[in-house]
Amino acid sequence: MTVWRRACGILGGVSSFPGSPRTLRGAIIAVDPLGPLSRVVVFQYNPDQVQRNLQPRSGGDSGQRSADVHRAWGAPTETVSMTVEIDATDQLEVGDPVAGSVGVLPQLSVLEMLLHPGSVRVIANTALLAAGMIEILPVELPMAVMVWGPGRVVPVKITQLGIAEQAFNPALSPIRASVDISAQVLTYDDLPLTDVGYGLYLAHLVAKELLAVVGSVTGAVSAVTELTGA
Repeated sequence: MTVWRRACGILGGVSSFPGSPRTLRGAIIAVDPLGPLSRVVVFQYNPDQVQRNLQPRSGGDSGQRSADVHRAWGAPTETVSMTVEIDATDQLEVGDPVAGSVGVLPQLSVLEMLLHPGSVRVIANTALLAAGMIEILPVELPMAVMVWGPGRVVPVKITQLGIAEQAFNPALSPIRASVDISAQVLTYDDLPLTDVGYGLYLAHLVAKELLAVVGSVTGAVSAVTELTGA
């Protein structure tokens, strides 16, 4: 499987303007090791803004010694937030029966299921617990992978969904909604070596290092050019 291949292959979008460049769409993929299919949330419209916040990972010692000031305790803690717009207007114009009956509830449900344990697992675990057969651990959620272009495919943990339903059909199903998504990027410090997300994050890190080299060389060449007046 390859989450990377799937991520790069499904996200193509074509603008309605003739001759305009092909634009990729962002997405979130829920990878369930025990499920035959992965749930994919391809953004109908790409967010206008993606907010990223990075903080150095703390070593857990409030009294940090001066000798440790340059030490890295692991990958930085990175959080990502964005607002995704969902609109059923185009589907309603062409008479789509699903949009006509339930609006954008299917799209919202896919996002919400990133936080919900599956009902089959919940029922099975409840039955086993009632029979005294196993000690129940918290249900494991599918791994979420955020895709923002082929060079940024990272495992994340969704920390919050803020859903604003903005218009409704006669059955009170929303036909337009705005979803605020907050997530924490999962790094090699958060995942076991056998987890597919471990490899995804390392690939992301290598790509970032290569871009940093390109940026450094470009900056150095630009500075030298300005100094020499060339």
